[in-house]
Amino acid sequence: RRSTAFAAVSAISLSLSPGVRGMMHSPRSHQRSHPSEWSPADVEATEHWIVAVDAVRADREQHPANGVPPECTLGAACAAAPALARSLALVCHHGLHGLLMQWAFSEASERLQQRAVPRFWEQYRQLVRSQASVSADDRGAVKAAQRRGVRALLDAASELLRAAEAELSALSFLEGKAWPGGDATAGGGGGGLSPHPRQPEVEAELVVWLGASVREELLTSLQTLVLTAAPHSDALHLWLVIAWRRLFVDGTRKGCSGVEEEE
Repeated sequence: RRSTAFAAVSAISLSLSPGVRGMMHSPRSHQRSHPSEWSPADVEATEHWIVAVDAVRADREQHPANGVPPECTLGAACAAAPALARSLALVCHHGLHGLLMQWAFSEASERLQQRAVPRFWEQYRQLVRSQASVSADDRGAVKAAQRRGVRALLDAASELLRAAEAELSALSFLEGKAWPGGDATAGGGGGGLSPHPRQPEVEAELVVWLGASVREELLTSLQTLVLTAAPHSDALHLWLVIAWRRLFVDGTRKGCSGVEEEE
């Protein structure tokens, strides 16, 4: 049975950012310090795990200036570098696909929290600043400000969803084992590899998480991130209500030409 050294050190150390990871005990340093705790299979698994997670992190860190990450390019990377596809296959062969998914999901959530969610709320803050000078007695200015709020909400939500979809493209690639030969690992082996003994103490923690789709889990996580980052508890509710009311009134006026609008 696999020792706990690989699972514990890899799951904790490799889930950290590269800068923080350098200050912690990495799997390789743990191997050097405690060689008796690492079997040849553990060493092999560690090497392929590091290759896999570094490739995933590099793919997701290609972050353009507009704040929306690119679609997953891991498929092209695997096609260009068969060694990467083999590392991913061997990670699964060693019974660590669930751990890889949990790590990738955590990384995706953190990127959304640090990048996409702040950009969403920045749209709201800009809107509030722009409306500070609008007089409530000026109906035309109020309508124009409300329509700006509608556009800002739609733009912010669209950008947030694009960021989530880009993260999901990478997560779906990993979840479906879409690298060349990855479908062969779905039954436990892969590419001619015999199934590796499972690690119950690790997999038991993943059973509940793996029961839901990665899309459902990420969108639920994103909803929580958006709400907890709000400038105040009623911010999203007020933004939605104002935008919906403006859309409803404008839609009613278009449907009932000549009817006076009630503000």
